[in-house]
Amino acid sequence: MSVALLHYYARRHQRMAAVPFDDFIVARIQSGQKRLADGTQRSAMEPGHYLVVTPGTLLNVENLPAGDVPYRSSCIAVSRELLQKTCPADATPTRWAVLPPYPMLDQAFAHAEAGLQQQLPEAVLVHRVRELLEALGLGGFRPALHESGIAERVRLTIAATPERAWRAEDLTAQLAMSAATLRRKLAAEGTSFRAVLEEVRLCRALALIQTTTQPLKRIAEDCGYLSASRFATRFRMRFGTLPSELRDG
Repeated sequence: MSVALLHYYARRHQRMAAVPFDDFIVARIQSGQKRLADGTQRSAMEPGHYLVVTPGTLLNVENLPAGDVPYRSSCIAVSRELLQKTCPADATPTRWAVLPPYPMLDQAFAHAEAGLQQQLPEAVLVHRVRELLEALGLGGFRPALHESGIAERVRLTIAATPERAWRAEDLTAQLAMSAATLRRKLAAEGTSFRAVLEEVRLCRALALIQTTTQPLKRIAEDCGYLSASRFATRFRMRFGTLPSELRDG
């Protein structure tokens, strides 16, 4: 499905470095606080505020409970493909922003959220996403859309089955190029097939840790890691925290 509703919950302070946003995200804080930074900009969110993030953005993220009250947020995630079809293109684009609540945005978010909870047909949800985007635009936010490179195409292909033992040769038919050409194009974008594969796996693991109750060992396996200790080491190197530190115990 090209649009999804996610719920985040934390009873203890979570801190994650360089979290990638592959979808267009509109998140509403219900309780606690969220802090964000990208190297040039910092922002803090209180309950009722909205985080809006364009695909391809990296942010340092902290989720903070408020005393005994856990951190909670609801998040509407829109795929790049749907975003490109529904996004108005008549305003200056923005990478990410924290927006205060205002009636039009509150109503549009609640409308889209209710549609997802009711599992309405995607054709109906597309209209609700368009309404949400219009409400954001009237508040001054337009997503910063950009052309996808070869690394992004590899990432999207791998993301469907990150546990698979992927090789560059497995993508030659879908991408209509040889494995050597694929490696050369990835190098030109400053990355490699192995780096993209690990990024996809670790980012998938981060999402599962935050939005499901699956055991960490199962998450590691579902993301292509046979060794739980290696998974924990790579996860900490990537996000600056252990998987277990993002769980409430």
